[in-house]
Amino acid sequence: MSEKERNIEFRGRIKIYTDVKKITADNVIDVLSRAMIKHEQNRAQIRYLINFEKGDQSLMREKKVRKDIDIKSISNLAHQITEFWLGYFWGNHMAFVQKSDKHPKNSNPTDNDSAITLLNEMYDAEDMESKDQLLAYYLEVCGTCCQLIDIKRKPDDEDAVFDLVTLNPLYSFVVYSSDAYERPMMGVSYSEDENGSRIFTCVTDDAIYEIRDMVEIVNGAKKNEGMKLNELEIPINPFGRVNIVEFERATDRTGVFERQLDELNALNILESDLCNDVAQTTQANWWGNDIELDKDDDGKVKGPQAGQWILTKTNGQGKQPNIKGLVLNYDYAGVLSNIQAKHDGILERTFTPKQTEQSGGSTTGATSLSSGWTATEAVACKQAAIVKRGFKERNRLALIAIKKSPSTEPDSPLLDLKNSDIEIRPIRQKTFDMATKVNSLATMIQNQIHPRIAMETVDLFSNLAEAVEDSVPQILEYQKKMRESGTSKGNTQQSPDDELKSNVNPDSKRIMQDSSDQTGNSPLKDL
Repeated sequence: MSEKERNIEFRGRIKIYTDVKKITADNVIDVLSRAMIKHEQNRAQIRYLINFEKGDQSLMREKKVRKDIDIKSISNLAHQITEFWLGYFWGNHMAFVQKSDKHPKNSNPTDNDSAITLLNEMYDAEDMESKDQLLAYYLEVCGTCCQLIDIKRKPDDEDAVFDLVTLNPLYSFVVYSSDAYERPMMGVSYSEDENGSRIFTCVTDDAIYEIRDMVEIVNGAKKNEGMKLNELEIPINPFGRVNIVEFERATDRTGVFERQLDELNALNILESDLCNDVAQTTQANWWGNDIELDKDDDGKVKGPQAGQWILTKTNGQGKQPNIKGLVLNYDYAGVLSNIQAKHDGILERTFTPKQTEQSGGSTTGATSLSSGWTATEAVACKQAAIVKRGFKERNRLALIAIKKSPSTEPDSPLLDLKNSDIEIRPIRQKTFDMATKVNSLATMIQNQIHPRIAMETVDLFSNLAEAVEDSVPQILEYQKKMRESGTSKGNTQQSPDDELKSNVNPDSKRIMQDSSDQTGNSPLKDL
């Protein structure tokens, strides 16, 4: 680690602002130059965090004693934390489903379902899941990341009419207005060639600028009016808005393990010192008192060799020979307990559940609470609310690209789809009792809850949009027959359990046993 990296302060990525009201060819280079000053600060932190997650974690102290034994043990708990959140929060892609059958007004619910299904198919054609995994990696490690939506240049042989690109946060950022609205004013992506020259692509609401080395615009043709060269003719942005979307993991734009960097470094030092002590004890220095070692033929003292006897004798002057290893007796149990406590504390503060549970048999709810899953789910809900903003803007840009693309069919239901029609639902890897969810779904359907609401509530299906489109018509028909036969709750005095018994399974009140049976069958329920 360089001295510059040691002095980096990690407080989240800086949000970049500009005071100009409108970015034009006259001021775009000045805005870019000022923004790059802030981006370079973010860039140094982003590079450090990415390398840290990969295991480039230099110990924060120098070993000054027994430098011949200097074991550097890197636990890389940061990687474990990152991998957990990539699997738990991002293991399944964000689901896009219709919000309600009554939105928008006077619309056909089936058409909207079909349109959202087509949108999901386009995202799938663009390999959204793998690109969102790359987005997720940068978000969890660095706190921010950008994605680009663009109209596909040659969509004839493709299923999607737009391009989806995840940008490296080291080479991309968004500049916002400094007023209360914080509108995206300019999206920036750049690259460096072998000579160190940089080409910046700066996207504003109405134009796309290509700038070399923050010095000159290189993609604008000059208008020729008579004999005088006038202003540059810059390519127009067909979206009418910045089509680079910046995602944020948290309001402070920090990575998932960033707040625990000091603790992670301390854990590495603890583990390294323990390994060093074991090695130094194994290779201990020897201390001798009142002894005389043999000498070779040249008169040089011979040091003790492995397996060699060292012979001593009392010299008659009351001196007692003494030989022993120089070791420091560690309280290994205490050191190991300290390491384990720091390890568990880091996981707890990053809301990463324990991988192992020491206690015996327990209910699903108690296990989730004790191992940290309940707190993890609460934090994930908060993160989802923040991340949704980026997905909502991305969907808005995708719908614009669909409408602008010449390859979109004139009668495509996507042309009538609005961004407000789309519900963004995270599908997390959860530990749950499937029997309980199936019973809950069946109970709601029996009690005439709309199947879309019931399926969204139980959160059981990996692809909710597809499940709704395939199942809702049949469920609505089933509920209609229930009402006509007079077996629904609204027309009879039956209890929900009696309804399930008579309509689902005559031998049982529910579809199957679930976690509620643990209470009824508990031998301690009467104590």
